[in-house]
Amino acid sequence: MKRLLIVDDELAIVEALEDILSLEGYDIVTAYNGDEGLQRLLASKPDLVLLDLMMPVMDGGELLRRIRAHPDLQDLPVVVMSAGRLTDEERRASSHFLAKPFELDDLLGTIAKQLPAEEARA
Repeated sequence: MKRLLIVDDELAIVEALEDILSLEGYDIVTAYNGDEGLQRLLASKPDLVLLDLMMPVMDGGELLRRIRAHPDLQDLPVVVMSAGRLTDEERRASSHFLAKPFELDDLLGTIAKQLPAEEARA
């Protein structure tokens, strides 16, 4: 089962995504700011991160920089979900960008494209 980490400060979005993606067969881990996201990321070792940019404590851009700077996480797929615009650096560092609000089919298709078809979890 593929594990996804959702990092977003909007409780309603996190809960909706958690419900939908769990029904799709994903194991879901959640965080509500970038600092909490980094802790969960290192502890849970997800296969993909769904990341909002505009959050308190540590924003998504900073979390994305830390992910790409970490030797074990550099290739981790990160799908940025935001109503805002990405900087050039964020665009290069993300695997894909979904503008909020997005269609559920777009999200599911993006996740499927970003995850390797067959990958054994260590």
